[in-house]
Amino acid sequence: MQIPSFHDGGFDGFRIGPDKQVQLYLTTVKRESFVLTLEGVEVMTLTDIKEGNIILNLVIRRDRELTICDIEQLYGMPNNPTVAGNLLKAAADKGFQLLEINPSYGAEGMILFRTWKLQP
Repeated sequence: MQIPSFHDGGFDGFRIGPDKQVQLYLTTVKRESFVLTLEGVEVMTLTDIKEGNIILNLVIRRDRELTICDIEQLYGMPNNPTVAGNLLKAAADKGFQLLEINPSYGAEGMILFRTWKLQP
């Protein structure tokens, strides 16, 4: 399953739930509301959250598409390729996926997780 386009839609907030679950509240440019639920969240970094966050795009990358730069950003450890390489291998071996939130305005981030579902 693919995530529909949220280009010029909104990032309306998030909720950290029990058992490594995160819910992201999203709207399309047509103001249709969705909840993207991520299960098995390992690490999450979100920055620049503001009122009226506008999404450029959401991208989900599979385990073998992850990079050392992704891991360095996620764990806040720039210029540490040895440790990042070990974490990258572990993430790929465990089948983690990466959600990128790329902004036109406001919130941006990355979340390393196992599975996802999208509900209206």
